[in-house]
Amino acid sequence: MKMKIIAILGFMGLVLASAINWDSDLIFSHKFHTEEADANCNDCHAKAAESQNAADDLLPDMETCYNCHDEEDTDCTSCHKNGEEPVLLPRINNYITHFSHKAHIDRDTECETCHSGISAKEFVTEGMHLPTMETCMNCHDVPQTTEGCYLCHDKNESIIPANHMENWKRSHGSYAETGSENCNSCHQKSYCIDCHQGDNLMNQSHPAEFILTHSASYLTRESSCFTCHQNTNYCIECHTTINYIVPINHSAPDWASQHAVEARIDYDRCTVCHTSGDDACIQCHN
Repeated sequence: MKMKIIAILGFMGLVLASAINWDSDLIFSHKFHTEEADANCNDCHAKAAESQNAADDLLPDMETCYNCHDEEDTDCTSCHKNGEEPVLLPRINNYITHFSHKAHIDRDTECETCHSGISAKEFVTEGMHLPTMETCMNCHDVPQTTEGCYLCHDKNESIIPANHMENWKRSHGSYAETGSENCNSCHQKSYCIDCHQGDNLMNQSHPAEFILTHSASYLTRESSCFTCHQNTNYCIECHTTINYIVPINHSAPDWASQHAVEARIDYDRCTVCHTSGDDACIQCHN
């Protein structure tokens, strides 16, 4: 798509998903117009270039279609399933409160940066292809305060996601483990640390079984651990004084003679526990 357009700061609780289906008698293929007719986005959505209001109707009307199609020779059934009583495509009027297409177009944002997959869409009923909150946050920073949310949302609008109700405080940890990108759309990491530093809520910053699985989580998401645990001292204290647990290879009978080989292969793994001046090392390497 050649026209530059939009990175809507939508919200998860509104009509956001790009795969939302809607009923329409319209017969239209974005794919055909893009690939076969070589049409650009602004051929049909020309008003978007100057639109600074989210409520603006940017969908093409019949007069727009007649800029390319001959009005006399084009039968109604070419575009409408019911040629006798054609129905206009439903207008989008409940998506976001404040938004300027013009501002995004002026910043050279491509259409499909936000309307992903629209050029391959063959039927209107395949969905509106509106961007999700995650799509917006690929370009926009998370606001420092709630006031930043109202750059796009209305202050009378509830911006709390539907799943943040009832037992959310108790269950959000498990959700964050599997869907952290969703959390990061609204919350900076400091938001979590304010509660989960030291005496955290109900002493459960991780799921109950996390002590059994945290090593696997550490190996795959090391940077996430250090969001709260500022250095490896937290780990060392537990693994040397509270629960004396050493890596499985340290239990081998010949570990003392073989550990130098392991260190040459993956020295960084050693320094996770053995920091500079470690007593365990100085005993032999003084």
